[in-house]
Amino acid sequence: MQSMKVTDVLQYLMLTFIVIPVLIIGIVGTISIMGFGTSSTAQFANSSGLAQSETINQRFGIYENDVAYISRHNAAAEFLSGSGAENSDEYKAAKALLDNAVTSSGVLNAVLIRPDGSIAAESASVQSNKELFYAFDDNVKNMSKDSVLYTPVISAGDKYNEDSFSVVKCVQNDKGEVVGYVAEVVPVKALTDLLANLTFGDGAGTMVVTDGVGTILNFGAPVQKLDGIADQSFKDILTVSGTSGATDNTVANYTANDYNAGGYVGRYDFINTSTGSGWKWVSVYAQGGPFSTTIMIPVGIAIIAMIVVALVCFLISTKVRHSIVSPIKEMVGILNEINEGNHEVRFDIKTKNDFKEMSELFNGLLDDVYMSEELHRTISDISDNMLFEWDFHKETMFLSENFKEKFDIVPSQAALSPGKFIDKLMSEEDADAYKRDLSTLLKNKSGHSAEYQLLTKQGTVTWFSVRTMCITDRVGEPLRIIGVVTDIDNEKKLELQLSERASYDFLSQLYNRSTFERELQSEIERRAQTRVAVVFIDVDDFKFINDRFGHSVGDEVIKYVSNSIKQRVKGTGFAGRFGGDEFVLCVTDKEQIEDIENLSLDLIDELYSGYHSELANVFINVKASIGIAFSPEHGETGASLIAAADEAMYFVKKNGKANYHIYQPEDSEMEGLQHTL
Repeated sequence: MQSMKVTDVLQYLMLTFIVIPVLIIGIVGTISIMGFGTSSTAQFANSSGLAQSETINQRFGIYENDVAYISRHNAAAEFLSGSGAENSDEYKAAKALLDNAVTSSGVLNAVLIRPDGSIAAESASVQSNKELFYAFDDNVKNMSKDSVLYTPVISAGDKYNEDSFSVVKCVQNDKGEVVGYVAEVVPVKALTDLLANLTFGDGAGTMVVTDGVGTILNFGAPVQKLDGIADQSFKDILTVSGTSGATDNTVANYTANDYNAGGYVGRYDFINTSTGSGWKWVSVYAQGGPFSTTIMIPVGIAIIAMIVVALVCFLISTKVRHSIVSPIKEMVGILNEINEGNHEVRFDIKTKNDFKEMSELFNGLLDDVYMSEELHRTISDISDNMLFEWDFHKETMFLSENFKEKFDIVPSQAALSPGKFIDKLMSEEDADAYKRDLSTLLKNKSGHSAEYQLLTKQGTVTWFSVRTMCITDRVGEPLRIIGVVTDIDNEKKLELQLSERASYDFLSQLYNRSTFERELQSEIERRAQTRVAVVFIDVDDFKFINDRFGHSVGDEVIKYVSNSIKQRVKGTGFAGRFGGDEFVLCVTDKEQIEDIENLSLDLIDELYSGYHSELANVFINVKASIGIAFSPEHGETGASLIAAADEAMYFVKKNGKANYHIYQPEDSEMEGLQHTL
């Protein structure tokens, strides 16, 4: 069989599929013959059982109607809600309801029960009013207000002198509150007498009613054909196998060993399922009847034929399975070894069929893949770029050797998910950017490039460029993400230096004019209607300082003024130099804006306190004029706000200098003057 072609194997399979249908037909036919007697009895059980269940359900319906009528009657609710005196009109009305139920339904007793379980009133006085009702338990206390509860069968002993069960329902007042319970005590004998009057026909065994957990309530008649059943106690458990899965109106085949008999066919049904009581009745009939003897010979022949055919099919299937499954299992084992990392193992199929050709083709493909991986690994090792690759199917990460040397990342613990790859080496801001970039990459399923600062194994924070590409399958689902990490620290730092030089004034180290105007416009747009203050500062008589002490001392003054301004806006705004002796300050802090006048005065006073120039060996007091404008009231753009502050500063220049002024277009030349040194 090992040298069989796949086509030969398929021929055997076709033969097998011809034999199996024949075998199935034989089995079905045999089962049909064997089940003929049982089916006939079961049909009889169903037809007679429908009538029997209707009779039993009608009797239980009478009990339910009685307790439902009493529970809805005002007399019962008023009596249970009142004082409960036996001579009261309410008691008499309630007692009349109970007496009528006993008379009309033939029950042992009808009882009104208080919520604590004590008897409030009963038709047959067999218990003291102070005693608990004999069937009162947690099931009664927790029963639904609109349901009917059947308590389990118990031996009432000297209370009723016969076995009985109770049918209980809640009594509600006109507000829907439970004020007590009504119960009818039903003798088991009532069901026994009812079933004794039912006829079962030839071959019938008996009919029993259980309480849903296996306890037998009573027995029907006749019982002569089932030895031992008549002697069983009402407390015995009905031991039948096969009925646990039966539902309404279904036929269950089971063996009743307790009845000293063989197989039986029973009809299994529920009593009053609408109440949720779960009580059941089972009618039992002898299996087979007169059909048993006549069908034994053909059944025996059919069984022998099926055994022979089954044996032949088994032998054929064993050969077929061995010729196909063995090579496949060998190939799967080899693939598992390769998947676990043994890239040198190859297929070695010893048969000479199509599997041999398949294995040789697979070996060729494996050789090509191995060479491709070696080429990929060699390129990554000799390149300055660091490579990583994430396989979505295997959930594995490949890192080039130079990548592992540069960063403290273990491939077996790495994943693209946030916090498990290069983002754990980033600052919080860069990690958030990485998370957004990764989501964009997976969403667009294309390429992406970004720059991040990463912590290296040496403990330095270095700039790197990360370029990634998403590889998808033919339906567009991601298969792999391949990335290249490049060290760009020197280039990035040079770029930042050049950018910083282009944005800052060299002498003051404040924003230059273009940068300040751009940042101010962005701040106004970002803060919308929130106030922003612009303070325009001009050094008074700066030309005099340059002419008298020289430009070097003038540069010192510029640095002194810029340092004073920086301290005012540290962390709460930004400042710039517009050239010469003009400075502009943007204040964004709410408290500083509200206290802008004191801020201006403090700055004027601090500059005037002066400093000692070592170059000129002289103490220089610096005077400054300040103009103030607010957004949005004085301008909604950066340019208009700077112009307003500039105009306010010139107002100070014209009115004595060394002062501040808040922009007011309608002011006269002398209005608005706040302070003079």
